[in-house]
Amino acid sequence: MSNPKERHYWTQLRTVLTGGYWDASFPAKAPNGAPLTWSELLRKFNKHCTGYAEVAELASQTQALSLLVAANASDKGLEGNDVGSEGPLALGDECTLPEERIPEALNGLNTLQSLQSSKTESVRLALAYYVYALGRPSECLSLLAEAGDLTDVQRFVPTRASSTTLQVPSGSLTSSSSSWTGSFATTSTIPASSDISDGKAWATTECIRSICLKGMSHERISSTSPQVALQAYLTALPLLKSISTDIPCSLPANTSAASTDPGSFMRYRELWRWTERLLRRAIILSARIRDLSEATDAPDSIWALFNYYSACSAHWPPSFRPEHRSTVLVLHLRALILRARRSTPGKDKSRRWISTARSIIQEYRAILSLSTQFPRAGERNVKVEDFVDLCVAVWEADGAVGEYVGWVIDVLWWATRLTFNSYRVFRHMIRLLFVSGDPELAKRMLRLYVQVVSKAREARIAESDDVRNDASKNLGTGTDVDTDRNWVCTLVQGSRMLCRLALHESDYGKALDEAKEAGVMIEKAKTRLDTDDKELVAMVALGEGIWASTMAHAEQNPLTRTTRLNHALQLFNTAVGTYPSPSIHHHLALALSRPGPWQNLQEAIVHARSAVEGDSNEARHWHLLGLLLAATGDWRAAKAVLELGIEAAEADLSDDDDDVPASSTTEQHGNGTVNVKDYATVHGTAENGGDGDAASAQATPQHLGTVLDSETKEIPPSASLLLPPSDRPASTRYQRFEYALQTRMTLLALTEYVEGAEGVGEKWLEVFHWFREKRGVNVDDRRKSIDSRRVSLDTRPHSVLSGQGRPPTIMSQDEQTTGAHEKTPQPEMPTPIPITVTPASPGVLTPDFSQDPSFQDRLNGNSLEKRSNSLDEKDRDVSRGKKVKDALKTGVHKGQARISTISKKIGHGVGRRNSLSLKRSTSAPGEFGAIPYYVPERVKQTITVDFNSVLNHAPYQASSIHLRQYQSIHTSQQDLQLLEVPPPPPSPSPTPSDGQKSRRVAKDSRLLSDLWLMSAATFRRLGKIEQAKGAIQEAEVRDEDNPAVWVQLGLYYVALNNRQRAVESFRKALFLSPNDVSATIHLCRLYLSPRSDPSGSPKEQPPHRAEVDLAAGLLSDLTQGGGWDVPEAWYFLAKAYKLQGRRDRERECLSFSLALTESRGVRDIGVALGWCL
Repeated sequence: MSNPKERHYWTQLRTVLTGGYWDASFPAKAPNGAPLTWSELLRKFNKHCTGYAEVAELASQTQALSLLVAANASDKGLEGNDVGSEGPLALGDECTLPEERIPEALNGLNTLQSLQSSKTESVRLALAYYVYALGRPSECLSLLAEAGDLTDVQRFVPTRASSTTLQVPSGSLTSSSSSWTGSFATTSTIPASSDISDGKAWATTECIRSICLKGMSHERISSTSPQVALQAYLTALPLLKSISTDIPCSLPANTSAASTDPGSFMRYRELWRWTERLLRRAIILSARIRDLSEATDAPDSIWALFNYYSACSAHWPPSFRPEHRSTVLVLHLRALILRARRSTPGKDKSRRWISTARSIIQEYRAILSLSTQFPRAGERNVKVEDFVDLCVAVWEADGAVGEYVGWVIDVLWWATRLTFNSYRVFRHMIRLLFVSGDPELAKRMLRLYVQVVSKAREARIAESDDVRNDASKNLGTGTDVDTDRNWVCTLVQGSRMLCRLALHESDYGKALDEAKEAGVMIEKAKTRLDTDDKELVAMVALGEGIWASTMAHAEQNPLTRTTRLNHALQLFNTAVGTYPSPSIHHHLALALSRPGPWQNLQEAIVHARSAVEGDSNEARHWHLLGLLLAATGDWRAAKAVLELGIEAAEADLSDDDDDVPASSTTEQHGNGTVNVKDYATVHGTAENGGDGDAASAQATPQHLGTVLDSETKEIPPSASLLLPPSDRPASTRYQRFEYALQTRMTLLALTEYVEGAEGVGEKWLEVFHWFREKRGVNVDDRRKSIDSRRVSLDTRPHSVLSGQGRPPTIMSQDEQTTGAHEKTPQPEMPTPIPITVTPASPGVLTPDFSQDPSFQDRLNGNSLEKRSNSLDEKDRDVSRGKKVKDALKTGVHKGQARISTISKKIGHGVGRRNSLSLKRSTSAPGEFGAIPYYVPERVKQTITVDFNSVLNHAPYQASSIHLRQYQSIHTSQQDLQLLEVPPPPPSPSPTPSDGQKSRRVAKDSRLLSDLWLMSAATFRRLGKIEQAKGAIQEAEVRDEDNPAVWVQLGLYYVALNNRQRAVESFRKALFLSPNDVSATIHLCRLYLSPRSDPSGSPKEQPPHRAEVDLAAGLLSDLTQGGGWDVPEAWYFLAKAYKLQGRRDRERECLSFSLALTESRGVRDIGVALGWCL
């Protein structure tokens, strides 16, 4: 190149062409910075680059045709955002000229043909572009065939022989680098890279454009053979790979005109225009004819095209072709969803697709934020609503896991800013907010949904006489009317959500309000119920039956309870006869198991078995069947079913589901035959061993179908991808863990019931170890009991006293995280000193431990080591205990009646934590205080089970049972000196953003607390009094608000014949939970028991009259409310009536108690399972 000006104008021309500045007023600049128009740029190019007039003419005609094509678009823009009337999937009139523009294009065509004497490739490519725009696809293909291999970009790179390829002639640029990342100094506003300066970028653009025109020509000529056009598009794959990997991604830092770095998009804008068009057309064709089962790494698969499109779109701003990009992004998401649902889950199934889907969703969200706006009155933002459906469908395809729903809720909140009272958004938010653990917000969304849809329906009715035949008309706000089916399903699901909340609500006023609101939802659902749709009719009947049983619980009214429960049973029978489902069978079995004239355990077992056969993956079906079999005395069948239920619950919790063997057996049980073919099988295995899915996949490739039908003119709405409405939300991973734990607890209770307490000693170790593996990361299970900080001198191991031992190490958070996968050796805990005090519990001939000198020393505070105890300090504040007693007395003696009920808050059934068994008791977490059976002499042997070594506790805080004055923690200087392990710094307080995690950790702590209490009950029945006390301390540290802790502590003191402290403990439980059934029964039991003579006489004194009246009032209220089906409540009420001389009422209560006892199981169904799925 002879001079700097010549070099400058060559660079300016190529920069303008590659950037596609066809309509720019001043696309270039002179060396001195003066702006230049198109005509002035071409004039100066001809002036300073002599001998290359044909180059300038070729550039001029290319610009002219680009402007003519852009003028045909509806938006008159160069970016090609226009979507034809036939929809985004059709080729339409893209890149073609209307009739009125053809004369101008013919002039340009004639001019180019006059330049054809040199037969250069650039002229042929430009002519092909012209003839295609003129509607001559066959002639376009002929010209492109003459051009040769369009993927060989080097043929279009600068050469000495060519003068009309817009390349620099001999001796021009010193840089001939083919790199896309080089730079070239220029005074232009748009900096030129070396690939632009040497012509490589423009050559690539011409090749991409020509390949795209070739494919489009085939689409027009061979419309019935899309494979031909697709193969033409696929020839550009080598170029696409080079473009996607070599061009550095750099979007402009800002969009202001003063920006000096326009980014890679502005530099290569013309290249991106044709690249996007080529990939889009190829993806649309592939979506119609290519199967989704193609390998993702296949170079010509639809997945490769999606990957190329995603890589290239990283260079594009959201404003670039939003309509067309939306089409491709929707197709990509649909393909991912369909493949995830249609493919068979296998051992090596990749989970990376959800990450890809979420990145696509973020890109689509940015495009919609820029391309859509808040709708006007009477309009809807259909694109955003469809996008919401698509996001929910992605979440469902990923398993509908509640723990992973946060990102979908974030999208829904974003959608509320671009929609106005969208019923779709509200409908999804009701469900997702509930599964995410935010029921209050879910209730608000339910009310808002009902209000919006109801008002819209009223407006629609007012504007039309025929509602059903007017669905397609535009009636303003009346168009925001959800379908009848969605309305019914949403309200039934909302009603069941309210019922679940009511059943778990401890405040019966709130529970009743929620139950009443659930009934309102059912009535509203009936107004639009299609009686010909049997599935919906059964769904409504099921929801109404659940509501009726919930009302029986919430009302606490003995006058309406029987009517409610009987009505619920009738509705369940109606539902199962209309459209049976596993959920309906489950609830019918629950209804048949409840006490009353309708109780029929055998029929309940039949329906529970039907629920298991209909949905073998639901652990609660197995659990219910096991509980019912145990209630009928079929212990062997109950145990087998519970074990299968544990496997079903843990199937999704294990890291490798394929370890579960296939089974196709039929087990004989006492009450019939249960077909357990694949009940515990997650994935089958091949007959010859190995992975059955992999074997079948290798033998016969699985065809998943295409994304679109071949004749589809437009993309189906995303709502078609949503799963059918289910009668309940899918269980979260945490809920499945809880179901598995509850089933394990029932199995332990069954084992203890059959084999005795000695039969479950070692099994507790397995349960704690399993808990540690599954939930150890989320639970602070470091030992905080005083027993691990200070050990009395008479019980400390020699190694500790001598200083040779070392304290247990505190497990770091990282170690806890990997604890479930890498089992590192843990230091052994000191072996507890054997304690063989038997029998362990009240209800049998219990020795007077108060006469034991060792126990007297402990009770009097004379142990070798003085311990601070909230119940044994002389200066303790006992006013709280007196306040409880005074409050109870005031409630009982209020009014003229001698015996009356206390407030409705006393004794109403929070799920029953306890039942004083009239038979042999259990140790389930709801029955901690059950009257135990006699422990035989052979149980006196020492059973040493150290659960702390399993849970890897680290001592640093004592249990408040010893170190707390009810709510305050304090210790003496002497105690502080005895501490062997200094406490670590306190954990940071949870931030508001961690609220959901904190609630989950609190629930984990309650479950772990219940486990410790179950073990405490077992130790107590085994005569391990001190080990029982240690387990109670551990439970209290895990969850100090757990009333069952104080119930167990009360039973501990009962075992020691310490009545005063037992009463205080039960009162403490009632302080924490005024409706606790177990605490109320045990407290009344003490009130009704004979009192020891303070003078030391062996003769017992009868109960105080005031305490008898208090117990009668408490139990009378309890049996009318939450304890109506607890036999122990009726039994002790009969005892109270006996002491009052009311023999007729005594016999009546004993009759009720006996009837309830005959049909009770090893655990209460409401506590172990709940009354609503």
